Amino acid sequence: MTKKHKLRFLGILALISLTTLLGGCRTKELRYRVGDRQTAWLYQNPFPINNIGDPFVFRAGDGAYYLFATSAPDGFYCWKSDDLVHWGTRKEAYLRRADSWGVENFWAPEVTERGGRYFLFYSAKTRGGSLRIGAAVSERPDGPYRDARNEPLFDFGYAAIDPDVLQDSDGQNYLFFSRDCSENTVGAVHTSEICGVRLSQDLLSVQGEPIRLTTPEQAWETSSKNPLWNEGPEILKHNGLYYLTYSANCYAGRNYSVGYATSRLPLGPYEKSKNNPILTAGMYEDISGPGHHSFVTSPDGEELLIAYHTHTFPEQGGGNRQLNLDRVIFSESGELHIDGPTISPQPIPSSRNFRNVALEAEFQCSGSKVSLLNDGIFAVHRKDEKLDWVQTAEEDGFVRVTAKWKQPRRIVGVCVYRGVHDSLDFQSLDLMFDGRYQISDVRCPSPMEQRSAAISFDPVSASEINFRFRPEKGQKQVAVSEIMIESAS
Repeated sequence: MTKKHKLRFLGILALISLTTLLGGCRTKELRYRVGDRQTAWLYQNPFPINNIGDPFVFRAGDGAYYLFATSAPDGFYCWKSDDLVHWGTRKEAYLRRADSWGVENFWAPEVTERGGRYFLFYSAKTRGGSLRIGAAVSERPDGPYRDARNEPLFDFGYAAIDPDVLQDSDGQNYLFFSRDCSENTVGAVHTSEICGVRLSQDLLSVQGEPIRLTTPEQAWETSSKNPLWNEGPEILKHNGLYYLTYSANCYAGRNYSVGYATSRLPLGPYEKSKNNPILTAGMYEDISGPGHHSFVTSPDGEELLIAYHTHTFPEQGGGNRQLNLDRVIFSESGELHIDGPTISPQPIPSSRNFRNVALEAEFQCSGSKVSLLNDGIFAVHRKDEKLDWVQTAEEDGFVRVTAKWKQPRRIVGVCVYRGVHDSLDFQSLDLMFDGRYQISDVRCPSPMEQRSAAISFDPVSASEINFRFRPEKGQKQVAVSEIMIESAS
């Protein structure tokens, strides 16, 4: 090699080294889409199942999900799904007979499985005009269901609705329900109150007298003055603590919302959370009346989700409601959080096909861990601003965060949840994958329309993602509530 060729060769090596160091020409720009709910890893509330109420989602022994709801004048319909996102056509699950004890107001169905049989609990009005709770049985999760006895499950002389069944870890069964305000007054105020009672092993009779567990008493649940409501009870058990979740205010109005109370014993006493309500329309004009819910786990069993209804026509309210699904998280201190209500695209419930690997990542910013970004909890309302991660930009005007894994992940999308303060929103976002692939200058939809930025792209294998946020013009800080990183199998 001549001296001239040698110098030229060394120059090329130097240029390659500099390019490698800067990561410039070696980086491939990825094509991406923002908020495309047709993407396989995304879904969006509300679901196209409306003119319903009180959705109860049940996972049967066959692994499939079944949705029951207040849905027919003389009974209940059922919908089936394998992934909680794609639902089949409705099927008639329960239909009253001509001589049935219940004649109208078929409300709030719930299903539980015992010994290969399926029990459907529901509310209905008797021929005497009072609301009661009944039980029907089927050999199939989707029915048809037939009444176990042609009479209510119990009669304590007052109206009762909204049944929920718990089988505790010791095998004891409990029934929770709402003593309806139509036949219950506290002072001069018609009041719905949540009660609990032991249930027999065959689930077809109660044992003892019901115990009152909650009554409307917090400011958020007493705005209607008269009547007042605590209804739609659902029980969760976590780390030895019982979480009694319920809905308050009128189902037909915008302020219908969800709160919770906790106890060390299934039949109380219960103490209501100071953070109530945990699911409410709040500042969202396009959401009304989120409530009357149920809980279900994701296909891989790793996530807990809440199914609830909102008004199909937010400006009208009323009885026409639609299905929604959001995530539920317990904080390290035992607080119950609902990541919702949401109306923007977000990752589908985790399964063998897709899962959120941000939960497995180590997040760092300037060398320090950033746990708020991948704790599974994001803020929806301004009262929860403590859930936001707020960071001041570096000298060049950007906020940087890195997510790392010990082994590469096959990444197909990223969902970044804004903070609750719009003044600390990010103007745009850049992403870099292992210094090899990048996405530049992602502009996101209006904050009030979309609390999250869901970015989809062709699969990328990476063990590190660098996020670079550009604050809004005139701001020096960025607030981010959560980052979800979706991996495909």
